Amino acid sequence: MKAKTTRRSSRAVANIGVESAKMRSSMTKAKSLGTTVPQDQLGMPAGFRPDGGIATLKEVLDPKVPTVSLGEVTPQQRADLVVKRIEQQPDFNLQMVGAGTIDKDRAIAEVKAQSDIGKRLIEIEQRVLNNLTERGSKGSSS
Repeated sequence: MKAKTTRRSSRAVANIGVESAKMRSSMTKAKSLGTTVPQDQLGMPAGFRPDGGIATLKEVLDPKVPTVSLGEVTPQQRADLVVKRIEQQPDFNLQMVGAGTIDKDRAIAEVKAQSDIGKRLIEIEQRVLNNLTERGSKGSSS
């Protein structure tokens, strides 16, 4: 059996080098962004104030602003929060295994009905909010 050898042109090797450099650059940028929160998320609903009003992510992250933990709100309040977040997203559209394409209108209807799909959407959004809050908290303590 002969070992198969592969020859790459100098152009192909150069392109691989460029791609590797781009990947390293992207990874460096991602690391430098580290715990930052996207600006568009700061003004979006992310929790509640003690008076029951909606709090933005910026307010939730501000230790001087009193907010209620998502673990302390009712399932209905959590659903209302998710509906408000979906409404504020201009291009809400996702694919869900077993449910197909879910556009903004369907997502809102599913969450309001608290169907199985709506409950999954609420759970997903809860995870997103937990992640954003964690990232924002780390970013402010650095």
